[in-house]
Order: sequence, then structure tokens, then C-alpha cells
Amino acid sequence: MMDLGIILIKDRGQQMESRISKRKTYLVEIMYYENHNTEVTTITTDNINWSMSEYQRNRKAFQWEILDWKQEIDERQLQDQREIDA
Repeated sequence: MMDLGIILIKDRGQQMESRISKRKTYLVEIMYYENHNTEVTTITTDNINWSMSEYQRNRKAFQWEILDWKQEIDERQLQDQREIDA
């Protein structure tokens, strides 16, 4: 008979493994409304909308756009395709 604590730990481990496997790394451009300054940042998350809401906290209002993304385990470099194509 298995201890309930061990079952819960195994279940939690599977949940964490599943969540980690869903994580992606995003190249995000942020443009601030106030002065139209832009910055590009990299964010690794399993929920980009939530992460960007958190990123917005304590900052001036901005809009954001995903420039590129990859699975977290992917080794390739993220690139802003707009610069390459222009």
C-alpha cells in the first residue's frame, strides 16, 4: 500500500513536468504609449498573456508583440525576422 504523501508528491511532480514541457521562450517587442520607445526582451513562460500582465505591473502603459518563439529546450537563437527581411 502506498503512502498518500508519496502519491501526492508523484502527482505534483507530473504536473510540474507537464507545465515545464509547455514552457516556451518568446522574443517580445514592447512599445510604450507615452513616448513610443521600444525595447525587445526575452521571456520564458508557459502562459505569455499572464506573464505580460505581470510584466506590465509598475510600468508605463505599453503594447507588446511576439517577434519569435521556440520551445524552451530548443537550442536555436530567437530572431527578429523584421530586421532580416527588411
